[in-house]
Amino acid sequence: NTSAWGTTGVIVDLKNAGFGFIRPNSGKVEDKDLYFHCSGAHVSNPFDELRIDDQVSYEVVWDDRMNKATARNVRIEGGAAIRKGGRRESRSRSRSRSESRRRRR
Repeated sequence: NTSAWGTTGVIVDLKNAGFGFIRPNSGKVEDKDLYFHCSGAHVSNPFDELRIDDQVSYEVVWDDRMNKATARNVRIEGGAAIRKGGRRESRSRSRSRSESRRRRR
C-alpha cells in the first residue's frame, strides 16, 4: 500500500551512487525510509542539488523490479531549502570547467 508513505518528508540520506532515502513526515513504514533514485528527482531541483534535511514532497510508486515502494518527482518544498543560520546556501557543488583545468596545471 503506497498511501502509507504519504507525500511529504525529509531527506535523511544521500549516496554518491545516485540514490537516497526520505523519512516520511508520518514516520518510517515497516521500520524503513522511502528509497528514491536520482532519476526520481524533479526537474526543478536535480539530484545533485538535494541535501540531507531538505523538506521534500514526492509521489510514491510501486517498483515491480525492486519489489518495493519508491519516490518519484522528489521536489524541495518551497524552492531552495533554508540552511542553518537562516541563510539560503548555494546549491551548486560543482566547479566550472575552467577552475578544474587551472587546478590540474
